[in-house]
Amino acid sequence: MPKPKQIIGSVFIIIALVLFILSYITYLNSYHKAVSNVSDFGFLFSGIFWFLVGVIVGAVFFALGLIWLWPRGAKWMAERGKRFYS
Repeated sequence: MPKPKQIIGSVFIIIALVLFILSYITYLNSYHKAVSNVSDFGFLFSGIFWFLVGVIVGAVFFALGLIWLWPRGAKWMAERGKRFYS
């Protein structure tokens, strides 16, 4: 039986994946609007902005979900570079 933190972690990872997909779709839609309206690049810059916002927020949700879903694995990932660089 999974713990409540593991369920919340799974939900956060799913939310992060949805945010990644939606931000990419937003970028593609703004790119196609900018290409169809040759002189208006406001759509493209708006799409790039929302893409970056979606990626940053999605990364935060993914990290929190990973920490709650698999704490030992998240700790291992955080510490794996220390042995090579110290």
